Amino acid sequence: MLDFIKSFSRDNFQLDIVGFLAILGEGSLEPIAQVATLSHFVYLPRLLPAPQVFIRPSRPEKLEGVSTVKVVGIESGNTATEIHHVAHALHRGDKLPHNSVKLVRVREKDELPRPSVRTLGPLTALALLGFSMSAALFGLSIYYNDGMALLATIFLSLLGTLTGWSNKWHPTPNAPKPDPNSPPGNVVIRYPQGAFIVVLCDERTARYLYFNPSEKCVYTISSGPTYRLLSLVGTLLLMGGVICLANSGIELQSGFAASYMLLNIFYWIVAALPPARHWDLSRLEVSEINVQGGFPTEGRDDATTPTTYTEALWKAIAITGFTGWVKEGVLAPKTPAWEEWLIEAKEAANREKIERSPAFNSNTGNQMETWSIPSWDAKGALGNLLQTEKKANPV
Repeated sequence: MLDFIKSFSRDNFQLDIVGFLAILGEGSLEPIAQVATLSHFVYLPRLLPAPQVFIRPSRPEKLEGVSTVKVVGIESGNTATEIHHVAHALHRGDKLPHNSVKLVRVREKDELPRPSVRTLGPLTALALLGFSMSAALFGLSIYYNDGMALLATIFLSLLGTLTGWSNKWHPTPNAPKPDPNSPPGNVVIRYPQGAFIVVLCDERTARYLYFNPSEKCVYTISSGPTYRLLSLVGTLLLMGGVICLANSGIELQSGFAASYMLLNIFYWIVAALPPARHWDLSRLEVSEINVQGGFPTEGRDDATTPTTYTEALWKAIAITGFTGWVKEGVLAPKTPAWEEWLIEAKEAANREKIERSPAFNSNTGNQMETWSIPSWDAKGALGNLLQTEKKANPV
């Protein structure tokens, strides 16, 4: 029995740790896997870290958005409980400071195509890097006359092509035609940290970016027997590649180890990049508008920056001139005090007209549109209403 066990020693059938490097790195691949399979470069035979990420029983139906966000149409009343992937890449409101308010205008350049993955971007560089490593290992396998390493290179490189083919997709066509009778498409986006982004845009842009499922995945290989067969072949290629790699020579094992370590490093770096780095967003022109005022100058150093959620909500109301979107999005408590506060906030917002003027931006050196909104002590007004409510309803 002992002799039988020894017959499966390292000299005859190696299960070297290098083989396991081929299946490590899921954490760095998963965040960018779905965007990566938009590109035609997924057809390249190449090394992939953790290729099992693409061998799955079911594929995502759409690009993952941010589900902790409220999106509300100011005039339209449309609501959404998440922000779609492209819109998230465009705004990155999750990086805004707590209780801040940002005003932007988004215009579409009709002569340019809809947002898509960058042809020459970080994801393309990763695909070319994996292809280069496959080519180098293929050449080294021939040079060292290592048949097992050659088979491992072929199996693991073809696995990259197979997973790319079975997961290649394109977004559903979504080019809504403008309706002259529709209300303006302006929206408010509220993030978990109490930050608001007020977006000025037309109705077509709002539907495309915020309310329509514009990123639903249409796969080249439909779900069914063909996809399951490709998944099975991919699993066999992965198993065969790992076994062959474990039985290759020390020179090629070292080459594979270095290759997968470098791939994991670069995939981790690319996964950490902002989502906008992977997209061609040139069709969408975003211009920020400077907002001044909003709060009394007495007793505070900055009359522009909110310090609490109440003040941030007031500033967004002052910019929009409406409070209906607050109720539609359930962005304030449903109590008598808050109901009265919303009435007072709307009156304060419409007491004066917003002054709009161009101003010089010292950071960019360009003219920047500036809005001067009415000032109101939103926090003090709410405090008085809550005090009145408490006296009227003592515990």
